[in-house]
Amino acid sequence: MLKIIRITFYIVLPLFLLDIFDLFQTKIGFLKAVIYYGILILPIPLLIMEFKANRNLSEPILRKLIPILTIIGLIYLNPLNILFNVATWKTKTIELINENKRSHKVEFQMKDIGALGYAKRKAEVYYLTKYFYVVLSENYDDRNFIGTDWKRVNQNLNEFGLK
Repeated sequence: MLKIIRITFYIVLPLFLLDIFDLFQTKIGFLKAVIYYGILILPIPLLIMEFKANRNLSEPILRKLIPILTIIGLIYLNPLNILFNVATWKTKTIELINENKRSHKVEFQMKDIGALGYAKRKAEVYYLTKYFYVVLSENYDDRNFIGTDWKRVNQNLNEFGLK
């Protein structure tokens, strides 16, 4: 049981860190929810099980330190703030496409933040697959995209289904 929780935690932790720093994002809401709820739940049972497992003292220090640092980081980030960021960014319109690399785009994206409405951003993204992408820049400026490589398309995707 300890190995299953440990492996799951060490898979969820880097995915969570990549997501909160906007380095690697997903459009799959269920996967993002599993990552966020997993990072909130898994460190505590992992830490308890690591302390219960009696091994030689030098090996498990790092195994105990990583869950402790994760719990401290989660307290610093505020668990409620983490729960409010479970929603995924959905594309409203694709504004620009790089003609040389079709998966490199500038998109207008929205995220449902509950009773507060929608968060909006214009982001330069690079799609690894249909559902996974890397955010290259959230600071959209038309001057950066003037040139022969970029084509303005203004394609309306409307993944939220809003009118």
